[in-house]
Amino acid sequence: MAAPPRTSLYPTRSAAGAELGRLLANQGYVHSLLLGVTPEGVEIAANASKAMGASFDVLVASFIRLGANLAPVGAMAEFTSKAEMDPEFEPGMNLVEKLESAIEESRARVRRDLVLYRTHRPIKKFEDRQLIIVDGQVWFPWKVLAAARAVTELGGKRIAIATPVASVTAVERVRTRRYELVCPNVLPDDKQPPSPYGDASSESPERLKSIMIAHQAA
Repeated sequence: MAAPPRTSLYPTRSAAGAELGRLLANQGYVHSLLLGVTPEGVEIAANASKAMGASFDVLVASFIRLGANLAPVGAMAEFTSKAEMDPEFEPGMNLVEKLESAIEESRARVRRDLVLYRTHRPIKKFEDRQLIIVDGQVWFPWKVLAAARAVTELGGKRIAIATPVASVTAVERVRTRRYELVCPNVLPDDKQPPSPYGDASSESPERLKSIMIAHQAA
């Protein structure tokens, strides 16, 4: 009897993070600070940092959406007041007010999540370390690019982006910005798996777990 088709890339998020950490170490990323983008990148970054013996912290970011079921058109991150927007998104006059509202909502989520994830604790010092921005998956690149912008504005010099899985288009956009990218699974845009992780759960438990892990980083 044939085995059922595999529906996830990794059995768990922790396994994905550990594998990503080993890949980063093998590619020479040493003396690094891994920054897990909230919420999906937190558990991945925490386990990657353990696997490679690196430091870990969280970076708060939020997508900008014009509707709950629509693809994000941009993202906001802490430390920066400027939104990272999809350059191909050209809203008509009928959407300008809705877009402004969506940006404000995203900015408010970042402010709220700063309290939940870091309780206003300063982010760990960059010093002269390689900075690796980690997300759980990068199907749309706006959050990791917003995070990279924030890190740059904070004085970060050596910035890379890492994720267990990304779309072809997202990878192209990240590389266009000249960031180093480490991603073991690059999938066509129309081939997104149902879930990259076998332990996927509802948004609320995943979020609570990521907040707990973030507080351990302190």
